[in-house]
Amino acid sequence: MSIREVKAASAALIREARRILKRHSRRIAPDPCQAIDGSTTRLEQLRRAGDWERARGELEILDELLHQHAAFARKGILRELGENISLAVLVALGLRSCFYEPFKIPSGSMMPTLRAGDHIFVNKFVYGVQIPFTTNVVGERFGEIERGDVIVFRYPIDETEDFIKRVIGLPGDTIRVNGSRVAIHRASDPEGAFEELARARLEEPCRDEDGVQVVPRCTLYDETLDGHTYTVRYTAQGDPRGVGVNQRKGEWTVPEGHLLVMGDNRNQSHDSLAWTKVVEAVDAAGVLGQKDLRDLTAEKLFKPIRDEADGRRDDPSIDHVRFFAEHRSEPHRMELQVWRDPALGVAVVADTLLAAATAGGQAQERVGYEALLDRSEPQLRARPEHRARLLEDARDLSEIALVRDERGTVAVFSIPDEGEREVVFSLSCGPASCPDDLVIAERLVDVITAYRDKPGADARDLLQGKTDVRYTKKWSIRGRAAEHLLDRAFTRDGAPAERAATVRIRAWRDTDEGATFLRDAALRSIGARVSEATGFGSDDAPEDSERWLHRDDEAFSVVASYPSWGLTVLLECGVRRCADEDQAIALARGVEGRAPAAARDRRRLGDLLASADLDGWQTTPVEADEDRPHEYDSLRLDATVHDGSHSAAVWLWRDPEGGVDGQLARLREELDLTPDESFAPGGLGSDTTTGYERVFANPETAVVIRVQCNRGLCPDPGVANALARRAAEKAKDTTNFVDAEAERPYPYVPRGHVKGRADRIWLPLRRFWLPIR
Repeated sequence: MSIREVKAASAALIREARRILKRHSRRIAPDPCQAIDGSTTRLEQLRRAGDWERARGELEILDELLHQHAAFARKGILRELGENISLAVLVALGLRSCFYEPFKIPSGSMMPTLRAGDHIFVNKFVYGVQIPFTTNVVGERFGEIERGDVIVFRYPIDETEDFIKRVIGLPGDTIRVNGSRVAIHRASDPEGAFEELARARLEEPCRDEDGVQVVPRCTLYDETLDGHTYTVRYTAQGDPRGVGVNQRKGEWTVPEGHLLVMGDNRNQSHDSLAWTKVVEAVDAAGVLGQKDLRDLTAEKLFKPIRDEADGRRDDPSIDHVRFFAEHRSEPHRMELQVWRDPALGVAVVADTLLAAATAGGQAQERVGYEALLDRSEPQLRARPEHRARLLEDARDLSEIALVRDERGTVAVFSIPDEGEREVVFSLSCGPASCPDDLVIAERLVDVITAYRDKPGADARDLLQGKTDVRYTKKWSIRGRAAEHLLDRAFTRDGAPAERAATVRIRAWRDTDEGATFLRDAALRSIGARVSEATGFGSDDAPEDSERWLHRDDEAFSVVASYPSWGLTVLLECGVRRCADEDQAIALARGVEGRAPAAARDRRRLGDLLASADLDGWQTTPVEADEDRPHEYDSLRLDATVHDGSHSAAVWLWRDPEGGVDGQLARLREELDLTPDESFAPGGLGSDTTTGYERVFANPETAVVIRVQCNRGLCPDPGVANALARRAAEKAKDTTNFVDAEAERPYPYVPRGHVKGRADRIWLPLRRFWLPIR
């Protein structure tokens, strides 16, 4: 036996002898007991003296004494081995549970920081020591979890699984995610705003889990959070453009004692933003849904909006849904009218438009385009390039006539087109579509630019509505000008002459402009007024026919309006042809006699006046009908929107805290309700200037329901009561509103589930002991 072996064996035998004497001395005879004690004392003295030769002999004597007199108390080999193994296991478990534990990464959710197959060491005492097999942590105050830490924790949905993610939100924080943008409102700064996490795009490519193949449509960013800088990646799948694919969006407020975590492989990580669990949840739409609203209100199309859209629906016993009716909105309406080289002249058409717009006494304003922009200077101060672009695009626009009232704005303006013809536009829009001078200026430029890019374009190609409003287009259908317009002149020799020696007829058949507008424009062109109507005409003309006769120094002019026939006529007869009023009236009566045939058949429009009616006077060119553009068309955009003025909402509480009576009492105080049993027993209600509140309970199903309806959707209490009665009836059956297998967000990690912080990567060897960022 070597000296080292003597040292170890003697120490072990002394401990064993002392243990036996202490526990079993009464079972050993006095003399052997004294012999064992003496031999033990001598062996201890020899060890201290370092006399290992004599110690070897004494060791054998003591071993023999114990074997002869205390064999019953000595440990066998198996027992000794078992105790040693057990001690080693306990030590290992203690180290693993309280200090360090190895883990193997199972997936690529933390790429590029960690790859599947990486081995890591988790520091388990940095946040305090967790008592094994519990969620209790001792010494937590000595190490706090920080934003940006990579942690290992028990998966909240299935606690048998371990997950590894990065901490983004601490208790009280609100996290807002919009695609690849992550912002945080810190609990430590309640008055502060959301702060978007700083990040810098990296030029290096994304690679697969083996670090070999380049991953397409993938971008790497260095992101910084509270001093931690780490790399994240976003990958678009399915769409090569990467638009709207795997885009996460929502807002989460972290409750006390919990954390919000995300993987570094952002849109390919099963993390807080994706976790859900199956619960028995209530559905408020089950007691009042879209079908009920269609049955009981005047609207038919509804858009439901739930609180879950912002990621905050955490309590399955509560639900709230609001329905927005798609309703007609005059403030969003828009209309564009276009006159291309009108036969009555640009000025006449513009003045007639303005006269119609100011018929109610509204004031008219004429302003230059640059002056219009000057009034928007505060909005354009930071956008000088936008102002310069608007001025360049509006270079053909010298003046705009504006008429404003509570219904909106009418803007009348004209520009030359490529053929040097004049084009007149009238843009009318409600206050929601044209809220200020800048928006009006931008809309005018949009119309002009579209017309310049496509001369002669229809109104439907020139006006675009707001993208967040649904529009129904009402367009006046364009046809050949010859089918709707007659513009013909006659002179004695067929050559152009002054107005006094010319007879000219202009007639409009079945036009979209409308008989009233054409009548007023024709009268304005000759300087006459509506109040100057004359009584000549035939007995065969419709009762709504009207005629005007006006004379100036050069000609007699007759305007005849036949709304029932859809015909308007302007006849001008120079004084060299019509020497007196009777001749002008006789000529007009001849035109009126042919008017019914022209109104019925577009091909007879040219028969209204011919050379034979003028003693052989010849037609002189005005403009060939086939060359004349269609004078007029218009586009009206009728807007339908979803807004709160036409909405209804329903809230449902099942087994509320304090019972149904407690919830009713809270709502009664909060909403200032009074008893009203017109819709349900024990009901509460209120009628306000904006709408109606109806609250009631169903004790049998332990639910409290609140129905709210705005006056746009519920114009009277009867409609609101009908909705409440429908909800009360359906609340009697839980199958209407309880979903036993509903999925609800479960986004947070309880603090007690955290096992520790991932500190270092252990394998593979090429990344040996690499610190985790």
